Amino acid sequence: MKPGLKTPLLRSINYVLYLSSCALIGTGALITWKLPPGSRGGRGLRVLELNRHEWGDIHFWIGVVFVAATLLHLWLNWQWLWKIATSKRSIRATLSLALGLVLIFGIYALPVTAT
Repeated sequence: MKPGLKTPLLRSINYVLYLSSCALIGTGALITWKLPPGSRGGRGLRVLELNRHEWGDIHFWIGVVFVAATLLHLWLNWQWLWKIATSKRSIRATLSLALGLVLIFGIYALPVTAT
């Protein structure tokens, strides 16, 4: 990457990360507290003419943007991450990476049950 492009690109990615995390918090709160489970059936609650499931789709796609921006951010900072990982404090970085992977795959691996 050209030397002068990394900083503006990182600033843009950081801004996308900030906005997408705010949007995730906002849509998550909306789904959880204003459109609780069952709101589509009996009461038919909507916000901006969208029901709970449609807001859930928006929340999902904002999450996709957030993950993509996070991966791009990590890729742009790979040299710094590698420097930290290979330093004498690499055990902390390794444990943090392992904990993150356990959280991601551990939550995904939870059993699904029918009610």
